[in-house]
Amino acid sequence: MVVFELPATRDGGAARAVSLGSCRVRNPLFVLRDRGLLRVLAEGPTPTHTAEEAAQALDVFMGETCLPDELNRFVFESDHRPALAGLARTLNQGADVFMLEISDDKQFSFHDVRLNQNFVSRHFVQPYRGALLDWYREISRGKPAQEATVESSLEKLKAGGYPHDGAMAELLRGIRLERRETTDTAATLAALTAKMGGRWVIVGPFAIPGDEGDVMRRRRLFSEGLKQAAHDCGASFFDPSVLLAEHGVERALDGGVSIYEYAEAFYPTLGKALIEQLRAVGPPARAAAPPAPVSAPAPAPVSVAADAEAVIATPPTPPPPPPPPVARAELGNSAGAIWLEAQATNLSRGPRKWLRRLGRGLRKLAPKPPAQT
Repeated sequence: MVVFELPATRDGGAARAVSLGSCRVRNPLFVLRDRGLLRVLAEGPTPTHTAEEAAQALDVFMGETCLPDELNRFVFESDHRPALAGLARTLNQGADVFMLEISDDKQFSFHDVRLNQNFVSRHFVQPYRGALLDWYREISRGKPAQEATVESSLEKLKAGGYPHDGAMAELLRGIRLERRETTDTAATLAALTAKMGGRWVIVGPFAIPGDEGDVMRRRRLFSEGLKQAAHDCGASFFDPSVLLAEHGVERALDGGVSIYEYAEAFYPTLGKALIEQLRAVGPPARAAAPPAPVSAPAPAPVSVAADAEAVIATPPTPPPPPPPPVARAELGNSAGAIWLEAQATNLSRGPRKWLRRLGRGLRKLAPKPPAQT
């Protein structure tokens, strides 16, 4: 997993993106980082190949689930669980767009824990020098290992000086390899998009143009199902096979040496194509605008011509006559008269004398107490 930021361009603002998938997506993004075309904010050590593995990785990184320590090497490629606090904080800040590569429909699992297919082969089959080859061939058919196969594998491990205890026996009996149905992948994808929000770009596996072998035909069929699943949950779908057709197998796959990995020299081209897919889904989602405040109805439009005619036809209204002057005697012994007199005669003598005189005038207005009888 890689959390990164795309810089602002003339066509749109900066966007925060989260990538989940295998090294086929991760490596091109790091090449773009080294060229200054994006900024990596955080990264997780778990490559994924299926939608189920991606969902599990998000749960682990966000602290919603914890895997058994004995399975770390099949998920993180290490016996030790990596520190994930920083990645969790970054994920909890949200993202504008998610890119999820789903490159396979085969899923290794141990009970309800999803295992990385490369790590099972690398850390469980290859180190024991053929002791588990029969077991591996048997579960690769999509069925649990037979008890006779488990016992035979334990004997071979013992003879080779490898671990053959109860923990090893439990792994041999519990690990499964199953091919996921398109409906299962679609359900997981719908749950992921609903949980994380934002917009999603689903990247499928590449198929070599013109290759009609079983592997490529199965990939094309799988991609068709992924495209429909992406459409059903409102996500965009990108088939990288178009890049092989555009740039040629010689360049994209280093002469077709591997049908699983891109050529390193092709990483920049692939990375830019992935970024174009992320930008194509539109600008970052914005919060809904608040409702407009209720205001008074707008006045009816006024006709300038009609208003002019009304002004001409209406005689002018004479101004009201000014009020007659009020004599000092008419004011009488009122607070207003006292105030005016004080203002006129004592304001120039200073505010303190002015206030004393005003106070004496107000005391004269106070009602006198009734006489004692």
